[in-house]
Amino acid sequence: MRLTSYSNYALRILMIATMRKGELITVHEVAESFDISKAHLVKCVHQLGLWGYLDNVRGRNGGFRLARAPQDITVGEIIRKTEDDLNLVECFDAVTNTCPLIGVCKLGDTFKRACRAFLEVLDGTTIADISVNRQEVLEALSPQWAAPRPRRRASATAL
Repeated sequence: MRLTSYSNYALRILMIATMRKGELITVHEVAESFDISKAHLVKCVHQLGLWGYLDNVRGRNGGFRLARAPQDITVGEIIRKTEDDLNLVECFDAVTNTCPLIGVCKLGDTFKRACRAFLEVLDGTTIADISVNRQEVLEALSPQWAAPRPRRRASATAL
């Protein structure tokens, strides 16, 4: 199974927002730290805001921050929202399936069990769980993030 970059970026954004503890973060900061496209991140931040995971603040001193408690957000729910489908093989999709072995093949059942187990692990993992090594991650991404910084004030206007 391979997840999309969109899912990966969404999880990174939520993780960094958790680690920055309510501080406004800019898309530019995240893009530079991870060396990834700012345009892709803007889409993720916007959508995560629409879903209620981020508080997006517009303007010169704007940015984004976590809008929900990280222990209340599971990796599984984010993956389900950001992936178009989790069809590992063609027989998972009744509309496009062309396999003549439906109903007799044990491989499809094995893949279904594996997918359920995969999602079960992700459902049992929260954004808080993947953010426990805060200092180490922030230092690896950007040394100035690891040091305490004064909080920026911004208006409450959402993106």
